Amino acid sequence: MYRKRRGMEGLKKTLFCFPYAGGSASFYREWKFDDDVIEVIPLEYPGHGSKYSEPLCEHMTDLTDILLKEMETKHQMNSLENISLFGHSMGAIVAYEIAAKLEERDDNKVEHLFISSKSSPEYKIDQIDCSNTKHLKQSLEKIGGTNKELLETEDFMNIFLPIIQSDLNVLANYHHEKKRGKKVGNKAVLLLGSNDTVTKESIESWNEYIEHIEGLHILKGDHFYIKQNQDIVLKIIQEYVLNSRCGVLM
Repeated sequence: MYRKRRGMEGLKKTLFCFPYAGGSASFYREWKFDDDVIEVIPLEYPGHGSKYSEPLCEHMTDLTDILLKEMETKHQMNSLENISLFGHSMGAIVAYEIAAKLEERDDNKVEHLFISSKSSPEYKIDQIDCSNTKHLKQSLEKIGGTNKELLETEDFMNIFLPIIQSDLNVLANYHHEKKRGKKVGNKAVLLLGSNDTVTKESIESWNEYIEHIEGLHILKGDHFYIKQNQDIVLKIIQEYVLNSRCGVLM
């Protein structure tokens, strides 16, 4: 389970985590490493979870700027010796953009970038029709990760629909924006479910955007493979962050 942060003294490894479209920071609430060798800091998007009362973002630039400010002010990122980023699905794009901005400003601040279940920016997302509730439910059931009973609950859908619609619009707008002209210089690790809606080819295309791809790990499961493989995922992250090595799992 995620624990409250200790004092910054002596902390050398920190992992900032970014959730998927429609998700919240609570997705990472049970992430904990042995002996607290890596501190986990989940980031909440405006309008989601604990920040439900805040306005939703419309563009990736606005979202990443807000999160960067929080990382710097609330979490004293500039005083940390070693930070890595983990992003699942939409969160992978968020993590990549933050890593790129930090590289531009601070000359490669991020140690490792973990890309989970997300195609590279060159792959345009399949647009989900959020105006049609029935089609939206079918799409979410296909992707997995959302309780089917919740999807049939009117109160839940009334809250969830504007959030997922906003996130998908952020991604759609992002794919129409000008892409970065050069690769980011970070070390990156790719993770994917064996029955994921994201293809192996599309996730491997991150090598056109990131200089150093250190490994690809395909774990049993769908787009939300993390739920049944949490211990394995944490072990993979720990091996890279602490030792910069880990074999490819297929």
